[in-house]
Amino acid sequence: MICSPSHVAILVPSVRKATDYCRRFDFEIGEEDVFPETREIYVQGSERNALLLMEARDTGSYRKALEKRGPGIHHLAIDVLDLDGFLSSIAGLGWLLHLNSLHTMKDFRTAYLARPGFPALIEVQEKAELMDGPLFVDGVSLPFDPGLTRLVKSVGLDQTVTPGNPSLSLRGKPIDLDALH
Repeated sequence: MICSPSHVAILVPSVRKATDYCRRFDFEIGEEDVFPETREIYVQGSERNALLLMEARDTGSYRKALEKRGPGIHHLAIDVLDLDGFLSSIAGLGWLLHLNSLHTMKDFRTAYLARPGFPALIEVQEKAELMDGPLFVDGVSLPFDPGLTRLVKSVGLDQTVTPGNPSLSLRGKPIDLDALH
């Protein structure tokens, strides 16, 4: 099944502080969007595998995630042409469908995958076409057992996501994740 990296979402205490750090690199900073649970700003939003900065608002699941795990990579998003077909193609491989997917699949053609031991969600979005071109976020390291690498490959992220200490690379530039917090 064909899929393409879409974005990497980082949960931060302040999107404004995080975007100030990103401005040092002359990255394109998008407009702030406010949703019931988050404030969000895309960095290089017009590019494949953009960076999404998310600030948790007062209540909800993002606030709970920030309080429980602290700031860091929240999810890795991929685009697919056929959501149902993609989910069928990875059935039985080890990913678990997040409960919120029951609503988001119907309303937004988006599903969330989780796996114990893997420190981020995978957001799978159905799109009419897939973006092409170089990746903006071209490297992500997360603390997970290398045995789960086959799962990362099953969702098409094995070229950018590797096991290790949390780190991020934007167009080949290492980014200090703590500076985004």
